[in-house]
Amino acid sequence: MIAAHFNPLDIECLVKTAVELWEEIDPSDLSEHQQDTLNRARDAILAEHTDQQPSHPEVVTFIRPRLAGQAWVLRRWDRHENEMTLHADEDSGLADLAEYIRGVWDNLVGEEGVPDQPPTNDREAVRLYYGSERNSRPDEGFNLYAEDIARRGRTRVVPLDYRFPDKDASEQANRDATFHPQIDNNGLPCVEVDGVLVFAYLDHDAGTVRVSVHLDSAEDRLVRPDGTVPLRVEVEDAVVLDDSAEGTPKRDLLSKLLNAVDDRQEQAIREAALAAGVLWRCPTCQWDNPGEATCCEGPGPCRVPKPKRTS
Repeated sequence: MIAAHFNPLDIECLVKTAVELWEEIDPSDLSEHQQDTLNRARDAILAEHTDQQPSHPEVVTFIRPRLAGQAWVLRRWDRHENEMTLHADEDSGLADLAEYIRGVWDNLVGEEGVPDQPPTNDREAVRLYYGSERNSRPDEGFNLYAEDIARRGRTRVVPLDYRFPDKDASEQANRDATFHPQIDNNGLPCVEVDGVLVFAYLDHDAGTVRVSVHLDSAEDRLVRPDGTVPLRVEVEDAVVLDDSAEGTPKRDLLSKLLNAVDDRQEQAIREAALAAGVLWRCPTCQWDNPGEATCCEGPGPCRVPKPKRTS
């Protein structure tokens, strides 16, 4: 049976494609995945009629969308303002609220059981100011609660023998790149290449030029079996991030290794990383920096440029 040569998502793709073609869609408007699946179906049909065996079906893995994240929302109000801020966790939200409270602590001075100086403990400062029921201050209050962050996504079908698109396919993707003067409702310009969205814009509030790369919408053929997309970012001639097919996420990997070993093993790993160029040692402060760092990233003000390699 022809169906035996296809996984369930391929069969679903064939059914959807057949419906679209029945509705007289232009075949050139089909996605690359649809065209590839149709070609394999045609080969399987021809092989069945000519008693030839089709090639072995592609071995794939299914990558589900990443789980939604969570943010803590702090809403604080009084007679003059009603503001809302986002925080990574409950403690950082309480810290922000406690910082505000310490600035207006004079409102409490003189009340029974209230110290002249605010507590250093954030929770205690919040409790004393608002009360255990959050209702001891007239016309003032706060809410601090967790909210799930919605994330759009889809299940990806990724071949286990991942290969980055060849030269012809890459050049075609570059030629098909699209510029969006405004995408969604954010009013920001964006370039789209094979589903990868690259925003470059002026951020007035931050006073900087911002570049943002969105990979969630990348075409399946760019996605590696671990769910990541190879990415290299350069500013002028300096590589500031290299997670490409040739490079590796050295900084994260090395950090995980060093955090999991004892002192003796750590020294051996550091020496091997230095010899391999994954780390480089600052000649001034002797701090071990990631290989991709262009200057010393030590805790002090050193910032000595990365020495050039000598042959």
